[in-house]
Amino acid sequence: MKFNVHGGHNKIVQGASKFLNEVTEDRKVKNEVIRLLKLQGHTVYDCTDDVGKTQNDNLKNIVKKCNSHGVDLDVSIHLNSDGGEGVEVYTYDNGTKVYATRICDKISKSLDIKNRGVKNGSGLYVLKNTRAQALLIECCFVDSKNDSSKWDAKKCAKAIVEGILNKSISTSTTTPSIGASYLVKVANVSKGDTLNVRVEPNPNSKIAEKLKYNDPNKYTIVETKKVGSQTWGLLKGYSKYRNGWINLYYTKKV
Repeated sequence: MKFNVHGGHNKIVQGASKFLNEVTEDRKVKNEVIRLLKLQGHTVYDCTDDVGKTQNDNLKNIVKKCNSHGVDLDVSIHLNSDGGEGVEVYTYDNGTKVYATRICDKISKSLDIKNRGVKNGSGLYVLKNTRAQALLIECCFVDSKNDSSKWDAKKCAKAIVEGILNKSISTSTTTPSIGASYLVKVANVSKGDTLNVRVEPNPNSKIAEKLKYNDPNKYTIVETKKVGSQTWGLLKGYSKYRNGWINLYYTKKV
């Protein structure tokens, strides 16, 4: 899938602040959400605005960035204020309500805070003006002692991603496994497609080489790494790069 993700407000146009600072914390959540979605193999665009000098400029800049990409979902991350407590998510249709309901449930359980549920966000500027489906998450209340005492940006980010993807995920970047070397051949690649050899075990890493779908060669795997739900293999002495990694889903042992 493809996602736009952004934190609300900026250091010029400050958000809410008391026990927690909204701008500081929503950036932490935003960065971790992006990392975890990419770790799961998805494409993510950071549409955060750090230059808008007024609230209107900030919102317009965010929407402009979001609308420059074709994505499946826009995710706006905020923290709440004004005397309440708990998590709530603003949306505007049944399609986004499914995501919003799961996100509320996940954050509430992960942080042990109140679940305020899904709210009508049809009047919010970002939700009204982005082309893709969009939702706005109010992770907790910055002026609640209870919420702030339980706040954990990384736990919140993980809960958001699990709510979006509707599955449990690992937050570990890589889990190395070095054992006996073995041979693989290209497989599970459609005619006309290629298997990318990447500099790092990541679907967004630089491509070192492309292997054709019917490549007859055998390749030696000397190390494997689990990255999210994917398993990557390191090719022995491959190409001009010190490391050359392939997604092992597209190979078979020989």
